[in-house]
Amino acid sequence: MRRRELLAGIGSVGVLTGGVGVVLGGVPSFGDEPAAESEPDEGAEWPMELATLDARGSEAGTLLIPNDGITVAEFFVTGCGHCQAQMPRLAEARSRLVDDYGEDLTVVSVTYQSSDSLPDDELRTWWRTHDGNWAVGRDPESSLAAHYGIIGYPVTTVIDETGEKRWEKLGVKSSDAIVQAVETAFESFERDHGTSGTESNDSTTA
Repeated sequence: MRRRELLAGIGSVGVLTGGVGVVLGGVPSFGDEPAAESEPDEGAEWPMELATLDARGSEAGTLLIPNDGITVAEFFVTGCGHCQAQMPRLAEARSRLVDDYGEDLTVVSVTYQSSDSLPDDELRTWWRTHDGNWAVGRDPESSLAAHYGIIGYPVTTVIDETGEKRWEKLGVKSSDAIVQAVETAFESFERDHGTSGTESNDSTTA
């Protein structure tokens, strides 16, 4: 079975209980383990379009990844306890970063769940309950996840404006870790590409 098909199968899982990851392609992914290594999907259109939902802090439409700046993308499913626990940590990291980086920073939470398995109203309710206040989108065919070699959930990634994944962690991670990864990304990108006004940068993949 192809890896993308395995990833897409997450959408059929529906609402899960508990807070661990998922077994994909024979590789177990659990809360505090490093994210599994895998090859990115080079066949996807570039930049990739993510469908976003009309929800608090999020507008219906599409979001390009990569874009002009640094993107923090967190992959989640609503029934995952670790994903729920990650929400306030991501919220705190975003609040600490947005004043410094403004529009050069994009934060988005991405669910593998389709609207068939998780209707929009249910996703909005979950989002509001867990204090989501940034972009939220769907990746039901796991195109974005496959491109970046994402396995399991929650997985938090930092992507620079060239599309390079600079940092990735599986499981519940502290706001400090996310902030440090983003700051490193901005600093590295500015150093490597000679940018000064915009704070689009580069972080070291863990």
